[in-house]
Amino acid sequence: MDTNRAVSPTISVILMVAIAVILTATISIFVLGFTEDLNDTAPVVGQTSGEFVPGADEQEVLITHVAGDSVAVENMEIVVRATGPDVDSETRLVNLPAEGSDIDSVNIEGDTGIISEGPGESGPSDPNQVIIEDYPTDDDLWDAGETIQFEINVGGADFRESPNGPEADGLEVTIVYTDTDSTAILFEDTFRP
Repeated sequence: MDTNRAVSPTISVILMVAIAVILTATISIFVLGFTEDLNDTAPVVGQTSGEFVPGADEQEVLITHVAGDSVAVENMEIVVRATGPDVDSETRLVNLPAEGSDIDSVNIEGDTGIISEGPGESGPSDPNQVIIEDYPTDDDLWDAGETIQFEINVGGADFRESPNGPEADGLEVTIVYTDTDSTAILFEDTFRP
């Protein structure tokens, strides 16, 4: 009597197919879950232009969205850092857009002396205090053609020429997209007067 037993080729093929199906299902769940995260990317701001205008009484920062996706202003933070021989300060503009177009303590984290607060010299309608040039808009989006605008406080970081030279000589501005699913830098530049 012969007691050798063997697995038939049909059973082994069925087992191999079952293993392949299980592996494919496991890998596809991982890959599809990963691609869902890729679909929740930050908006693409294809082009921006920045300008820093130090004047006799005002020091304006203007950043214009030239091309790309619209960005929800509530998902933006603006990091402002002033550096120089006599200053090294950083602040963040948060909780945007500023209510009533006036930047106040609710919108500033960090060194509160860098950014000018409240209505400008000519009152609440002074455009130098407006976060988005067309604010208040119906959509609260930073669209192509719109400008983010704020003032650097002369008392916090003075870029004007004086007999001893400027107190500050570099202004770094970074606009960060902060959403629950993604974070990205939309604009970054260092201005020198």
